Amino acid sequence: MRADRTAAAPVIQHVRYLIARRPDLPVAAIARHAGVASSTLKSLLSDARHAPGEERTVSPAIARRLLSLQAADLPCRERGYGGRSTNAAPAMHHVRALLAAHPSLSQAAIARAAGMSPSTLAAALHDVAAGRPRRIQQAAAQQLMALETDLILTAAAIRRSDTMELRPVIDHLRALQLRYDRASCAFIARTAGVNPSTLASALLDHTRDPLRGIHTAVGRRILALDELPPPACPRRIQITNTGLLRRLHALCAAGWTLKDIGAAGNISAKTLTAFATTPCPRSTPTLRGAILAAWEQLAHQPGPSPAARRRAQSKSWAPPLAWDNETIDDPATSPSGIRNPHHQPPWNPDLLHHELRFLTRLGLSKAQALKRLGLGARRAHRILTHPALAA
Repeated sequence: MRADRTAAAPVIQHVRYLIARRPDLPVAAIARHAGVASSTLKSLLSDARHAPGEERTVSPAIARRLLSLQAADLPCRERGYGGRSTNAAPAMHHVRALLAAHPSLSQAAIARAAGMSPSTLAAALHDVAAGRPRRIQQAAAQQLMALETDLILTAAAIRRSDTMELRPVIDHLRALQLRYDRASCAFIARTAGVNPSTLASALLDHTRDPLRGIHTAVGRRILALDELPPPACPRRIQITNTGLLRRLHALCAAGWTLKDIGAAGNISAKTLTAFATTPCPRSTPTLRGAILAAWEQLAHQPGPSPAARRRAQSKSWAPPLAWDNETIDDPATSPSGIRNPHHQPPWNPDLLHHELRFLTRLGLSKAQALKRLGLGARRAHRILTHPALAA
C-alpha cells in the first residue's frame, strides 16, 4: 500500500452504517455534507459491492472526513438544512402577514428578497400551516422578519441577486430592431452570444410579470451590442412597400426569377410570391432586408431567365434602370422610359437616344426597346430626323 493512501474498508463500513441510519438521504447528500465528491463515494461503494475481495485504498483526507461524520450531523427535516437554524413559525407568520398586506406579491418574490429559494419558503409555509415542526436557516429567518408589513417591496428587492432590470434591455433590443432590417430577437441573441430561447423566455416572462428581471450576464451582453453584422442591414426609413414591389418587378424584368431573388436575399420564393400577389402587401423587416439585399446584388446585371423577362414585359414592369434611387419609393413617380397610356411624353431626339441607350444596355434589341417605349420604327425615325414633324 502506498504511504499516502489508507485502507478503504473501515471507511466503506462507516458509510454503510450512515446509510442504514438515514435511508432517506441519498449517497450524494452524505458525500456533500462530508465535503467529498459524490462520484468518489459512489465509486468506493460500487467497487466494494462488485469486487468484495479486492483491497481498495483512499486518501487519508477523504477517510478522515467520512469517518468523522456522524449520523447526528446529517441534515434532517426537523433541523432544516444544517448550520445555525431556528424555529420557522415566527417568520412564516410574518410572511403570511406580508402576503395579506400586499396581494400583488408572490411567495417567490418574498423568498428572493430574503435570499431563500422559493421551494424552501413554500415547504416551510406548508409545514407551519399544517402544525408540523419546521426549522429554517437563522439568516433567512432574520431577513424575512426584517421585511416590514407596511413596506411595499421594490422591483430591485424582489428580484434575484444575479438578475437585473429587464426594461432597459427591452428598450435597447427594440432600438436595434428600429435601426436594422432583418434584426429579429433570435438574430440579436445569437450575435450577443446568448441562447435565443433564453432571451425569448425572459421577454415572455416580462409580459406576464413586469417585475421579472433577466440574468445579469445575459442583459449585459445585449446592452453591449451597438452594431449588427450582415444579414442585418441599416434600415432606410424612406423605403416603402411600393418601392419594394417595384424592385421585385424590376428584377424580374431584368431576367431574374423569384427563386434567384430569394436565394440572393436568403428568403423563400414562396414568401416573395405572397408579397407580390397580395392586394395590399405588408412587409416585415426580414422581407424588406431580403429584397434590398437582392436589389443591391442583382440590379446591375442581366438575369438568366428569358421567361421572367417575357412575363415582366407582358405586365409592363419597368427594369432596374428605369428607376432612380431617389424616386423608386415614391408612389407618385413613374418609371423613366416606360410609356404611360394616360400621358404621351413629348419626344425629342435627345430623350429618345437616352431611352434607347439604357434599354439596349439591358439586352433588348432596338425593335424591343421601341415596343417598350410605345413607338413604331417610322415614328422613331421621324423623331430622330425631323423633330418638328414627329409631334
